[in-house]
Amino acid sequence: MKQNNKIRLFPIALLLLGWAASPMAATHLGPIASPSSGYGSWGSQVVAPPTVFSFNTQGYDNQISIYHPEAVLAPAASIFFAPGWNVSCEGYGELLRFLASKGYTAVCDDYVENVGLIGAQLNSAFAEAAARYPALIDTSRIGLMGHSSGAGLLTSVAYDLVRNRGWGSSGAFIFSSAPWIDFDISDAMLADYPRDIKLIVQTYEDDLTTDLRTYIQQFESLPIADAEKEYITLRSASINGYDYSANHAVPGTGGGYGVFDAMDDYGVFRIVEALADYTFNGNMEGWRQSLGNGIAAQIEMGVLPDLVSTDAPRPIPGISYDYPCDIPGNPRRSHCAEYDQELPASVLQQPVKHQRINPRSPLFAWEPVVTAQSYFLQIRPLLADGEPDWDSSYGVSGITTLDAGCESPGEPCRFVLPENLPWEQNLVWWIKAYGGGREGVWSRRGYFSTVGQGLFADGFE
Repeated sequence: MKQNNKIRLFPIALLLLGWAASPMAATHLGPIASPSSGYGSWGSQVVAPPTVFSFNTQGYDNQISIYHPEAVLAPAASIFFAPGWNVSCEGYGELLRFLASKGYTAVCDDYVENVGLIGAQLNSAFAEAAARYPALIDTSRIGLMGHSSGAGLLTSVAYDLVRNRGWGSSGAFIFSSAPWIDFDISDAMLADYPRDIKLIVQTYEDDLTTDLRTYIQQFESLPIADAEKEYITLRSASINGYDYSANHAVPGTGGGYGVFDAMDDYGVFRIVEALADYTFNGNMEGWRQSLGNGIAAQIEMGVLPDLVSTDAPRPIPGISYDYPCDIPGNPRRSHCAEYDQELPASVLQQPVKHQRINPRSPLFAWEPVVTAQSYFLQIRPLLADGEPDWDSSYGVSGITTLDAGCESPGEPCRFVLPENLPWEQNLVWWIKAYGGGREGVWSRRGYFSTVGQGLFADGFE
């Protein structure tokens, strides 16, 4: 689906200029510069102009664009991209060129909008690209990326490529941005789904286009281990008068769709590169920054607000979306209301990231959950291996929004323990919301230590 929030038009002539002179063709907007090193920084490979060909599949003429380094020494790990509805490949041009600058081959299919045939078009077009350009494309190492309606179909497309065509034998991942409906998925496919595919579903704080319920049940139904899949949300910010908008136009990066700014650098480019490095090379730093279960290395976005990550996503109560989940054509329509009785997780503000606290009755702060009336705060000591001591707990239930000072919209919830904690060591805490007869899910963990003997080992998350 397509939403025109914050869309800026870039003249095509300006995009065409600079492909050979510079890997970055679109204008990078905003006061925050692109990272100069690490994941998300531009690669060293000079990017060739895309190789483009037409291919008729399912009775429609598809245009396939292949972005790759100018110097090709061997077939490269390949990332296959499915655009959003009525958005061309060049609408994501900077993302595709970024991947090529890192040495990957990026294949994008401009499919023709027909709900029942898009998945078949994508499968055939990607297979045709691999057959025509074996010197560029290594089908044993694949990533599937997409946005909106293109992203919605990635689960079934990946199933076909991995299960039926034998692709991804040396690594496969899915990176799904603001997904809509997968019209081709079935319960049988989910039950038989390849368990070694890595998965990230990315949503956006200010996106009211695609209903979050569309993908939540499917995300939790996929038989992929929690450590290998993640549901993350990017958040908006205004910095030095510039609006970094986490809306449906992320990750549009040019060609008339979206803008190219630090939201893309840190929230999309960084994460997909890290995911690819982990998937294809087994690099655990890549896991930390992509699938990292809420650790600092994953969620920190530089000056931008930390992203939110969870393995238990929930819809936000009372939100109306442009493209809802429960349309008649959705094969999983019966699941749309499945999570309506559960509140989403709270986002912790402090103490987090291994802060050392004094005194032993610290201030706890978290972002309020929509419609929540009270919260349950739980603290546990950590064992030597970094796991919570499940036999020891300190909890405070029934913390009302009045108690926490967050009755008014936009106010953070803040609560000071009524007594000192019984431990001086490394600790972990969670929060859960309640309201309107609904129960929330537990937040991610917040780590801290009280003054005394508790010190976190270097590198411990």
